[in-house]
Amino acid sequence: MDAPTREQFALDPEAALTTQLGLTVRGVASLSSSRDDGGFCDGMSFLEDGVILYAPTPNSRRQNFTLAHELGHWIVEQDQGLFDWIADQSDAAALLETVCDQIAQRLLLPDALINEVVGTSLVRAQHVQDLFDASQASYQACAIAIARRIRGLGAVVLINRYDGEVNHASIQPDPEDGWPLVYPWRGHVPPEGHALRSFAPGTNFTRRITWSDTWNRTAEFYADAIADNQRIIAVLAGDDIWKVEPTYAVQPRDFDRRPLLQIYCCGKDRSFRGYPCPACDRGFCPVCKKCSCDRASKTEEVCKGDCYQLFQRHLLVDGFCESCR
Repeated sequence: MDAPTREQFALDPEAALTTQLGLTVRGVASLSSSRDDGGFCDGMSFLEDGVILYAPTPNSRRQNFTLAHELGHWIVEQDQGLFDWIADQSDAAALLETVCDQIAQRLLLPDALINEVVGTSLVRAQHVQDLFDASQASYQACAIAIARRIRGLGAVVLINRYDGEVNHASIQPDPEDGWPLVYPWRGHVPPEGHALRSFAPGTNFTRRITWSDTWNRTAEFYADAIADNQRIIAVLAGDDIWKVEPTYAVQPRDFDRRPLLQIYCCGKDRSFRGYPCPACDRGFCPVCKKCSCDRASKTEEVCKGDCYQLFQRHLLVDGFCESCR
């Protein structure tokens, strides 16, 4: 994006999307109750038609982040090399959302302001609040900016204090090993009594915690967290960067070691990490999510005759196979 468009976006995101980029932007109130991923980004894009829909939240910073995130999807679509690279990675869906989150953060928060807030110190949960207070960016954008400053593997997590649900998680992968097998994500709910749900508003703590994902796999992190009446802000680190327990050795961490698969789908050869379909022994395409079985089923049909067998559609005449005609 050129500098004038970026500057206009910072001042008036919706105007920049429509006048500078020629996109159609519409507020749809029903999205506020129908978003499925439990995230803060209440929007969706129909990029081939140049349309962005979002849940309107007037006079809210959240709306700006939603528009910036959906613009991120549009930017990724314009860069075929970037799109293909994301599609070829393990956990492509989570990576795409992370990339779009980071694009949104860069549009809404200049590096100079982040440097002013964080300086050269180790990142803390309080930095997320300080950055929010010093800008017009949302908590999500501030969380993403702070996550980028974590040294090594880590994450910044925003948790709804009322129901305990993770509303936003920005992941900083390990610089060498990449994404861990267990990491916090939108929609996760730490159990009652978990350290991140057990401290009072207005307080903070720094300690070692255990995180469980939706498959009940666990991993240890060090957490620096603060809380108010509405949310819990936590910075998670894979290593003891705050020197909480200098003599304690964190349990070995598992990283994504899924086998490397190769398929041809959606118009190109693709290499990615994942588990093959147990029926056809081929991988699920990271773009269309289909394996060879799924693709074959789209071209097959049951004979209308007495055999009730599956045939490729071009072998059927008026729905009947050769034997039943």
